[in-house]
Amino acid sequence: MFVIGETKTATEHAKQQLLHWLNHRKLSMHFQPIVHTAQKTIQGYEALARFPRSDYISSPVELFQLADEMDQLFYLEKHTRELAIELIERYLNPHQKLWVNLSPNVIHDKAFTPGFTHSVIENTNLTARQIVFEITEQSAIKDLDSFKQLLNHYREQGFTVAIDDVGAGYSSLQAISEIKPDYLKVDRSLIMNIQHSSEKQFMLEALQHISSKMGSSLIAEGVETETEFAKLTAMGVEMMQGYYFAKPTYPPLEVPYHLLEPTDVNYKDDGVKLIVSSNLTFQDFYLWLSQYTGPIDRQLATIKTEKIQVSMPLQEVIRFAAYSNGSSPSKPVWRELLQWWRS
Repeated sequence: MFVIGETKTATEHAKQQLLHWLNHRKLSMHFQPIVHTAQKTIQGYEALARFPRSDYISSPVELFQLADEMDQLFYLEKHTRELAIELIERYLNPHQKLWVNLSPNVIHDKAFTPGFTHSVIENTNLTARQIVFEITEQSAIKDLDSFKQLLNHYREQGFTVAIDDVGAGYSSLQAISEIKPDYLKVDRSLIMNIQHSSEKQFMLEALQHISSKMGSSLIAEGVETETEFAKLTAMGVEMMQGYYFAKPTYPPLEVPYHLLEPTDVNYKDDGVKLIVSSNLTFQDFYLWLSQYTGPIDRQLATIKTEKIQVSMPLQEVIRFAAYSNGSSPSKPVWRELLQWWRS
């Protein structure tokens, strides 16, 4: 049930309402852009279910939980996915992708049959490589082995996979390591006010490191302010999604070009103590270390060149300095530092 103490009558009303919406096609879809700020492009859109005003169902999360309780989860996902593909086709460019929800519990629905998404796109201009199944976990995955088999089936057809809400709820490191997603979508709870929290920054850096090692792309969800955007940009996060860029709508919105570049392009958080540019030599690097008298704990260093931007704890940079003591004084630091950090 949704709320402790709610009446059976309210639950029954909710169930009747969901069945009415499904039978009479009352649901709709909105689309929120996912941007690549370094490339200044829209990578694609996440499809989000919307429903008429209700006194009994207050959010899409409740909608899908109710469908799961009613053994209607597959029908709901099938309906919303078909609708999303139908609505987005005319707006999606060949290089863009559509993110659609996939609940792990759907494999336990009696009506579940794999393959319907492929049959739907066969009648459109979309290809399997343009569809990303976004795994949404409202509870722990009950049968991880069976779910992995389903994902392997999708991947063999050309689809890709994302894990949603990383850093919150049931999106565990075990699920990430077992599923090996193509995309990690970091939950809003880690993004909110990240410019003021060194702890959140360190957790995001750890996820960046994990995604880099796994060959996955990291997406910051729930970006709502320019200061969050600026800090994420300074930390090297390139793919983002949130109300700062655009709210979910239909038709899908373009993102104004000026929103893809922080107004204060020189934004620097006090926690960033060292910028390692492409021109910084080992001689200058060791000189800076010898003269630095500030704090070390919970401070950051950032490698920043024309093509990359990667942040790491200042403590790790000091460890690297001891490791690289024999390097040529005139040699640029950034390549060896980046290789060491990623090793």
